[in-house]
Amino acid sequence: MHEQIASFRAALDARPVSSYQWHLLVLLILLLVTDGYDAQVLGYVIPALAQDWSLEKAAFGPVFSANLLGLTLGSLLVTPLADRLGVRRVLLGCVLLYAGLTVLMVFATTLDSLMLARFLCGIGMGGAMPSAMALMADYAPPRLRTLMVTLAACGFSLGGAAGGFVAAGFIDRFGWQAVFLTGGVAPLLLLPFLALFLPESLPRLLRDAPPHARLQRLAARMLPGWRLPVAEPAGDTQVVSRFTVPDLFRDGFARPTLLIWGTFFVSLILLYFMISWLPSLLQESGLALRQANLVTSLFLFAGTLGAVCLAWCADRVVHKARLLAVVLLGAALFSVLVGLNHADPRWLVPSVFAAGFCIIGGQLTLNAFVSNFYPAPVRATGTGWALGVGRFGSILGPLFGSLLLANQVPVQWILMLCAIPALVAAVLISQVRGPAPLR
Repeated sequence: MHEQIASFRAALDARPVSSYQWHLLVLLILLLVTDGYDAQVLGYVIPALAQDWSLEKAAFGPVFSANLLGLTLGSLLVTPLADRLGVRRVLLGCVLLYAGLTVLMVFATTLDSLMLARFLCGIGMGGAMPSAMALMADYAPPRLRTLMVTLAACGFSLGGAAGGFVAAGFIDRFGWQAVFLTGGVAPLLLLPFLALFLPESLPRLLRDAPPHARLQRLAARMLPGWRLPVAEPAGDTQVVSRFTVPDLFRDGFARPTLLIWGTFFVSLILLYFMISWLPSLLQESGLALRQANLVTSLFLFAGTLGAVCLAWCADRVVHKARLLAVVLLGAALFSVLVGLNHADPRWLVPSVFAAGFCIIGGQLTLNAFVSNFYPAPVRATGTGWALGVGRFGSILGPLFGSLLLANQVPVQWILMLCAIPALVAAVLISQVRGPAPLR
């Protein structure tokens, strides 16, 4: 199988990107837009929901926790199934799960029902993102793989931002139910197109019996004239029968896997700390609420721009881990500058922009890096487990912020302390060395 995958990769790299590959990228971006929307939608509707149900906003804390737990379990448990059963079918199942449950949230009347729905919805969302990135990595040319995977991943952040605009336009006119209904109907409308046009993962197609009819049909659309080489008799049948998580620790992958997990853990502490607390910290610094929200939006926009620029650079360097280390060092430096300039808008805005460029852009590029790092048969598992372990950091980040604020630590020092996880992440990722060339 490895020789056949190598032949397919070489053919992709030697030819221009086909229209089918661009269409696949657009479909996966749209899919992750719906995933990101549904992942963030709860935060946008809580104020209206709390008022409608006559509850304090703090009462929804367990609902957020249930959603984060579902996201974590989805990344850890669903992605190994994708590598065993096929990424396409698992991805379609994840979309159906979170779309259907988001529609059902329209009818939620209690915290318990909402909490259960968000937990199950989180499982679907947690499995969708790494599976989508793994599928894009399978069919992107190696010379553009980091860029195309990162572009797909940007759909998640765009979807999260879109939820705010939908909530602002719909809640006053149609109620909070309309925001959930939009988040459920959109992926359901997209689902038939995904079912028609998404290919199965490459390793799964290679497990078909000769003459590999599904792969040949796909190759005719992407690589006209390419023919699948005959596999060696020894084959890779062991890959099919093994549980895929232990493969992340075999054949020289153990040390880099642990380093990647550590990098994701600390980098997501930083990212979710900034996303959760930056508006409040800027208000504490003297900015009006509108100004604080605009500066935070700039942070998010800079991250999307950073992801595209960094992915373009990553496809042109050999040592991608070193590039990421430099970016994370930049995140540490600009976090310090945000702290130093927190009360001076003239320097605060460029400091926040640069911090967003490195923090969010670096994280999205890190996602693409890990989806390229592991061999094709365990790509979804490797990506999912890195994100799953990182989710624990995403839970701790907001908690650290609340602890620092409760202890009345000055805003300047809170922002400057963000440099610590960035520095740790830079050190960890700089030590990652693959046992073989990236596939």
